[in-house]
Amino acid sequence: MIGEIIETKDYSTKTHKMQITYQNTFFLERFGRNDFREIENNSLVYQAVSYILKYIRKTGEKVIYSKHLQTYFVSDILEKDVVCKIGQEDRKLLLFDDFLCIDEGVVMGKVSPEVIKEMPKSN
Repeated sequence: MIGEIIETKDYSTKTHKMQITYQNTFFLERFGRNDFREIENNSLVYQAVSYILKYIRKTGEKVIYSKHLQTYFVSDILEKDVVCKIGQEDRKLLLFDDFLCIDEGVVMGKVSPEVIKEMPKSN
């Protein structure tokens, strides 16, 4: 991550109490107050990604990321490997970078160039 995380103490106008927040120095210098917290589970990852994608979609950007994978391949997907649904009518899935590749019930391994070579291909 760019910058450093620093602990700051300030007053919360919402709770009317002093609070401890964690701010990133890079964003603090360029944009002002910010608040970071550790993403502890997949539910929080889903919330964070959904929040970011909401703003990317507003600008009309097309979200495509394949980690430099050149080939479409066919794989069953475990629910725990899905970050969130995306696209029109939520018909596409955003997957974690280390999702499992499964071919007809057989776990082939975590996605990698070697595992992709063994997976059935699609146009």
